[in-house]
Amino acid sequence: MISLKIVLRYPVSLNVIRRLTSGDVVHYIGKIVVVDKEVVDIIEKYEKSEGIKLYDLTGEIVTVGRFDKNKFFFQEVTEEVLEKLFLMGVSGVVLNKRSNFPVAKRFSRVLFEPLEEVKGTRKVVYKTPDGKKLEELEVEGLTLRVIQDSSGKMYTRV
Repeated sequence: MISLKIVLRYPVSLNVIRRLTSGDVVHYIGKIVVVDKEVVDIIEKYEKSEGIKLYDLTGEIVTVGRFDKNKFFFQEVTEEVLEKLFLMGVSGVVLNKRSNFPVAKRFSRVLFEPLEEVKGTRKVVYKTPDGKKLEELEVEGLTLRVIQDSSGKMYTRV
């Protein structure tokens, strides 16, 4: 059984994010932005070409992947994708795979892993002609663990 130490409610400030430490277990209530990694590129290109944001990711908790038949599937995240997200103002990213990403330390952001299935009430915000989506997911208490804190420290199982 996991004992919950911290309750995070949307919106989560960077001050709170930066106080989380590797291994902390949090109970998150609020919005998570679900984005296909190709949509990350679209958002970046749109802002560069138009000078305005297609979708404001400032302060958001994000996970990269897609829903298929109401089941969430994570997409592989690279250092480059994380850097783009952090440059867009993302505070934290939920991943399913542990890797050391120096970019999280450079931007003083955190990486989480879910300790349960990622699910909630979904709202499609943006959809590309080829079916890629950006969705907002309202969660009523998703249990997450900090796997890399803003200082770059990785969680290791004890």
